[in-house]
Amino acid sequence: MIDNKNIIPDIERTGVNFFQTFTNFKAEPGYGLTIDHTGNLDLSSIAATGFFLSSLVIGVAQGYLDSKVALQQAKGTLLTLRDNIPLFHGFFAHFLDIHTGQRHKKCEYSTIDTALALNGVITVDQYFKDPDISALAKAILNRVNWSLLIHQRAGKTHFYMAYNPDADGDYVNGRPGFIHHWSMLAEQLMMYVMFAGANDDVAMSKRLYDDFDRKLGTYKDVNYYYSPGNSLFVYQYPQCWFDLKDYVDADGFSWYQNSQKATYGHYYLSRDLKDRFPTFGEKYFGFTASYGRKGYQVSSAIPNVNNEVHHDGSVAPNAIIGSLIFAPELALPAIEKMRQDARLWDERYGFINAFNDEEPAWVSSRYLAIDKGLEMLMANAYLHKDVMNAYMNHPLIKKGMEVLGWKKLG
Repeated sequence: MIDNKNIIPDIERTGVNFFQTFTNFKAEPGYGLTIDHTGNLDLSSIAATGFFLSSLVIGVAQGYLDSKVALQQAKGTLLTLRDNIPLFHGFFAHFLDIHTGQRHKKCEYSTIDTALALNGVITVDQYFKDPDISALAKAILNRVNWSLLIHQRAGKTHFYMAYNPDADGDYVNGRPGFIHHWSMLAEQLMMYVMFAGANDDVAMSKRLYDDFDRKLGTYKDVNYYYSPGNSLFVYQYPQCWFDLKDYVDADGFSWYQNSQKATYGHYYLSRDLKDRFPTFGEKYFGFTASYGRKGYQVSSAIPNVNNEVHHDGSVAPNAIIGSLIFAPELALPAIEKMRQDARLWDERYGFINAFNDEEPAWVSSRYLAIDKGLEMLMANAYLHKDVMNAYMNHPLIKKGMEVLGWKKLG
């Protein structure tokens, strides 16, 4: 069986090292920005920077980073986020030039990627308890105008997903302005808590949280609320920061248990499709977002809105490692097996992004920062909860959970 004292800390440590290597620490406007992927070292993702900020807490708590260095990196990054990044009412552009901090081409101003960045801001604010960091974090958090995104659709209240002012910009299809709706279960759970914590409109906070669709589906007698595409990362990302194992919402519903069930649903489907996707074998599982043979892909498990599997047969380590806190009995044996395969491990940055053993065998040559961040945070959540403890104790998060009626059991 796996030696948890070795492999899981190595995932944590190499994750911190990844963000130290691929974050910009030069005296440039883009200081503190992290690459989107290793295939383009000039392109940054604002979400990746949220994972980087969180990595500083792990680095200091576990002795991977000098506390003074980490504190300086946190301050410099928050200065960049406050002063140098293009904004739409407090929301960040999704992709940025890592050197200048300027918006990449005509990408959208993204709510979910902003929320992931803010998760990092919240984490360092609470952990370091430094007056300069707190002042910067307050300025960044307070300027986000969540209310601007609220609209009615089919009799329900939702956030818009993004904004793009350009008619030929990303996701616009010729109609600039607000884009799509958070009308479904996906990875946006933290947004409702942030909104509830940032304002005094209790009724609107509850309405936004209550009004996104919860569709109940079943696979192999496992019942859970599933996202339209049923990609595994949507259940994992919010709970990289939220420690919800012992929490239920105002209706007594557990998001932790729902993610646990989704993990088992993916595992059973992976077993049933191992002849079609032989790389899964007896232990590997998970349909998620990662690189594949033909580039980046977002895979779909059943149940989903189309009732069909979308997958190229590749295994993504982040799907498995991201399941550590939900189903360690499934994740640990798979991690052990991956670690025994020399192709899949890099001593600097940990597990590669994806692999496929169907002929001709393929191993990804790129790392995706948010996938590496997911692995790092879930390893930390499994071992120490340094990031979770900081995040859950931040006043904004505590207030938001209280407003929504989320309660700790026992």
